[in-house]
Amino acid sequence: MRLLEFYNLFPDEQTCKLEFIKNRLQEGVICKKCGSTHHYWKKKREQWECKSCNHRTTIKSGTVMENSKLPYSIWFMAMHLITSTKKSFSAKEIQRQLNCKRYEPVWAMLHKLRSVMGLRDDEYMLYGENELDDGFF
Repeated sequence: MRLLEFYNLFPDEQTCKLEFIKNRLQEGVICKKCGSTHHYWKKKREQWECKSCNHRTTIKSGTVMENSKLPYSIWFMAMHLITSTKKSFSAKEIQRQLNCKRYEPVWAMLHKLRSVMGLRDDEYMLYGENELDDGFF
């Protein structure tokens, strides 16, 4: 997906938050206290509440975004930038591109995203003949 298409799909913070909630519901919300998967949405607090123990779970809790104060739109844009090109983006470049004031939260975000992407890569194993540029392995 090109950058302009991405921006048209996710133009603002609210759109990104709603998309994240939708994806979170597809994956399932699990209570950290009792392990239940039965929750209901508390609209005013923007949290899920466990039907079994009444423990509340925030939108970012239990995800790569947990404990981050960066907006959803920054997370979405960073995910798009680092996955849409073969070349890597430095944290400094992401900070510059997304107009973030502080370097440390951007660095931590990229570190978390790369770590999660590495875990995902471990689930797949290449086999047979693989072509990389002009080489066959």
